[in-house]
Amino acid sequence: MNAARAKQRRRSLLIAGGVAAASMLLGALAWMPAGADLQRSEVGKRVLPAFAGKQGLIQLIMVTTQEESYHLVRNDDGWVLAEKGSYPVTDAKIQELTEALSNITYAEAMTRDERKFDRIGLGDPATGGTGALLEVGDGKGNSFAKLLVGHRDGKSFVRKPDDLQAWAVAGAVMPPLQRGAAWVDLGVLEISAEQIAGADVRPAQGPAYRLLAAPGGGFALAPPHDRLQLLAALAPTLTAQALARFAPTDVAPALEVATGAPLAEHITQLASGVVVVVRSWRKDDQGWVTVSAALAEGASPEATALAVGINARAAPWAFALSELDWWTFSTPLNAIAG
Repeated sequence: MNAARAKQRRRSLLIAGGVAAASMLLGALAWMPAGADLQRSEVGKRVLPAFAGKQGLIQLIMVTTQEESYHLVRNDDGWVLAEKGSYPVTDAKIQELTEALSNITYAEAMTRDERKFDRIGLGDPATGGTGALLEVGDGKGNSFAKLLVGHRDGKSFVRKPDDLQAWAVAGAVMPPLQRGAAWVDLGVLEISAEQIAGADVRPAQGPAYRLLAAPGGGFALAPPHDRLQLLAALAPTLTAQALARFAPTDVAPALEVATGAPLAEHITQLASGVVVVVRSWRKDDQGWVTVSAALAEGASPEATALAVGINARAAPWAFALSELDWWTFSTPLNAIAG
């Protein structure tokens, strides 16, 4: 074998060896998980490792969504929701958020594709995305947390605003952030149907009427309307017991809503001697009510405490209701009997 042929053979062997090595490498890569599935060094680590030590310094929580922006502020009396006239926020809800921020850990690397962020609630709200931008600080310019937060199928997802990497988190579930009203406790009344003795109704349309407890149970129209034919047997009872189903959906300072004369008035008499007055209003196509309590003469100390408690929680505020609930407080007589 001359030198030229030997050199050509060595070259052919090198090429064949290179091809074989490349084939083996490609085969191995075919069995490796995709980049998103590789174990990341962040997995298991806290998203906000220094947050727990800052909890006592928190004075301001800001949330921005595509629908609204709101501020939870800590003042001398506790936490309040600024956009709702500084309506009180329960400490338990704040604690739920701060504990979640202290404990969430990176669980799984998700997408880096901006087009997919909205699927897990992490789209930028500044551009109409589905995410909620959460900022927590001391109100003096120091930030302790800044995250985009999303939810899907009972799981929480986060990403940092300056990072395209989205993450599923473990260790805690972040509370819902989309609506400011979700932070406030609107359970200002705890009246059971059994406590109600009667009701006087001045509806928006038609004559005023009275409902009294019936001997056989339920409620009935009082004279002079007691001879009218009921349209439904339960109609008087549903209207009389409207206060037992009081379920506000939003809140605002009463002075922003209760202007002029109310559209309707529903006065519930409780067996204890407490009288609860619900007045109906409209603002921006939304039904609102105001609530206040008074006492019959000779009311017991327990009744007095109930009335004082209702006024303390409800009197400065107006409460939004669903259309059905709002209508129940101003049900016209011709919807009960004819």
